[in-house]
Amino acid sequence: MSRSFVGTSGGAVRLTRAKWEVWTAVNQARRVRRSHPATVRICWDLDNTLVDSGTLIHAGRSLPDAIVEAQPVPNMLEFFGAMQALLPEAAHFILSARARSMRRSTVAWLQRHGLTSTGAAVCFVPRADAKPRVWTQLARDARLVIVDDLTYDHESDRPSVYLELVECAERAACVYIGLDQISQIAADSRAVEAVAAQAVDSLPR
Repeated sequence: MSRSFVGTSGGAVRLTRAKWEVWTAVNQARRVRRSHPATVRICWDLDNTLVDSGTLIHAGRSLPDAIVEAQPVPNMLEFFGAMQALLPEAAHFILSARARSMRRSTVAWLQRHGLTSTGAAVCFVPRADAKPRVWTQLARDARLVIVDDLTYDHESDRPSVYLELVECAERAACVYIGLDQISQIAADSRAVEAVAAQAVDSLPR
């Protein structure tokens, strides 16, 4: 068998797997939406939103190691709690561009930091650009809040922003809390209540 055919075949397998993983994520969101009706849904990212994995990746650690060892982004667990308190009726959904093989480590991190008791569903997509399909599903019957830094290239000194995905998030959500607000919260604990209150006030009634 020729090397070129092997490469093409391997690429086709990866593409098929990625499509299946995206379909699985969208289907999971659909099931959650139907089984747990809610007027407000909050979709949380993990890496560099709740989990400070980027700091370790910048220091040379691999993502599989970083997601196990990372501490929470400063003050973001408190922000999660503030959103719960202000929107007790909201359903929480965790959406991350991580490999499905990382689920056990991810759930262990969430358990360690007290987030599994929230009842949040945990959903993975193979790439960040698959997130809009899940957001669209979550927004079908609820006011959607997205909390997601939408950054990449954390090996560099200055991570980049997925600008097109930010635009998608702003269209899909009633409220989008992105890198600027997350950085503000991380830098100053006093921003927790202020950003949470602003988010709630911005939701359509």
